[in-house]
Amino acid sequence: MSNVVKHWKLQRYSAAANLILALWLAISVLCIQNNSFQETISWVKSPVNAIFLSMFFITSFLHMSLGLQVVTEDYISNKLQRKRLIVTIKSLSWLLVILSILLILKIIIFN
Repeated sequence: MSNVVKHWKLQRYSAAANLILALWLAISVLCIQNNSFQETISWVKSPVNAIFLSMFFITSFLHMSLGLQVVTEDYISNKLQRKRLIVTIKSLSWLLVILSILLILKIIIFN
């Protein structure tokens, strides 16, 4: 299977996962909108919610990275600039994933 096909499939799978996780998140936020701060912290501390939140961040930033890579490949003609931009996009995406998960862990451990 070529890299283009793998990229296309991964983008579609991440979109499907994002749809499911975004629906879960929207419904969850509607259900906890009247909760106090401590109740909301307890909600995030729940293992199922913490895992789903982490999965949402992972798939969202992955999908963003894949989409920005396609746009960059399509519209940046300078190969060196394109490669540097793609590396920057991927690095920032990973940084945001790690930061998001660390902040979820911070809520779980320190609150």
